[in-house]
Amino acid sequence: NVARQVLRHADASHGAGHPAIVFADERLLAAGELQELGWPELRHQVAVLAARLQAMGVRRGDRVVAYLPNVPQTLVCFLAVASVGAVWSVCSPDMGPVAVLDRFRQIEPVVLFACDGTLHGGQAHDRTAVVAELLAQLTSVRDAVLVPCLDGAADVQAWAAPGRGLHRWADLLAGEAVCEPKWLPFDHPLWIVYSSGTTGMPKPTV
Repeated sequence: NVARQVLRHADASHGAGHPAIVFADERLLAAGELQELGWPELRHQVAVLAARLQAMGVRRGDRVVAYLPNVPQTLVCFLAVASVGAVWSVCSPDMGPVAVLDRFRQIEPVVLFACDGTLHGGQAHDRTAVVAELLAQLTSVRDAVLVPCLDGAADVQAWAAPGRGLHRWADLLAGEAVCEPKWLPFDHPLWIVYSSGTTGMPKPTV
């Protein structure tokens, strides 16, 4: 399991003083700051999120997708998805709804992680309306998770649909769990990427 391999030296790396993630967005860079996530906290977040995914009914081989930028939460999501043996796919939130739907509809995801927006060029770009459109079209999605990348005040009820669970990132990460990634065959599918879609529908590649 990729998650097991990523986390297997967590204690030694933490003991040597090495963070798991060093991150900066535009706001942090403007302030001359970096954000760090330590190995124990990364392992904790992955374990708790993996347990929450299993409680949502996510099983080995299910597809879990994300509409997220390159932030620490995205890595946590990926490792949690890999940990339970599900298959990961992600699109950047600078993509519009048609481009994302052309990709995600083909793989029938059961969970969507989505941001409220992104900061680019000093401007906040709200993406909640796009997420609402994605969820209206992705009828296979049973649970949606709001990952705050702007102010975190977005109303997840705007994403509501009959039979769909709505979750906030902070709520999902509350509590404790033990990180025990599932053992999987060497050829178990991990990640779905896509061709550009310039000569027809984007082609999923496992």
